[in-house]
Amino acid sequence: MSTTTPPILRRTFRLHSWEVDRKGIARPDVLFSILLDSAWAHANNSKFSYDSLKEEGQLWVLSRFLAVIHELPKWDDEIIVETWSKGTDKLFGLRDFNVFSETGGKLVSATSAWLVIDRKTSRIQRINLESGDFPVQLDKHAIDTKLEKIDGREAVSTGFDHVVTYTDIDVNDHVNSSRYLAWMLDSFPGSMLEEESLKSFEVNFLAEAQSGEKVHVNSADESEYRYCEVVREKDGVELCRAKVVWE
Repeated sequence: MSTTTPPILRRTFRLHSWEVDRKGIARPDVLFSILLDSAWAHANNSKFSYDSLKEEGQLWVLSRFLAVIHELPKWDDEIIVETWSKGTDKLFGLRDFNVFSETGGKLVSATSAWLVIDRKTSRIQRINLESGDFPVQLDKHAIDTKLEKIDGREAVSTGFDHVVTYTDIDVNDHVNSSRYLAWMLDSFPGSMLEEESLKSFEVNFLAEAQSGEKVHVNSADESEYRYCEVVREKDGVELCRAKVVWE
């Protein structure tokens, strides 16, 4: 086992004024970004870090993600993020997260599935975490479920159009995963954002958007959730699809 990579990474964050909404509550896309950054940090001192994979012509991409929100923290709250690897399932690398308040209350539980792809061809690469002495917690689950493919729906309502700009692009030269969630939130009616609380979101990431491309966020109401999709205008390719639950 690596002497520099802890089995569970714990990090503390304080929420700033620019990370909350008009009610002073943390925006879900901000928390999503914090979780993704914690995943990067946990791998940072291993052969599976961003730099190590870049040297091999590879990179991590998020494929599937599910978050259950128990309570959203507020402006100036301190939160503790825990993350750990659950090993692999076929081609997926599995990772879970918990977010706690400074008094120990659980705020968010999340689980995720990642792929390693070739930077040039985008072909999926097989990974073996054990080969790099990366610590895994096979029986520790924030959410004890297997992430599956979200079935497509006929999403007839277009709630938001967007042209991918500078602030959407991350270090891998494509749209950061958290931006898709931000676009989905922007597609919802203002009354919903003001009166209801986001309880969970599950996302499948299917393709990458690049700078300058125009995308549409479409949605449809299902009995237990709102279905959302992000579609690239020029070729109709579906970039991601999600199930979003409000209360």
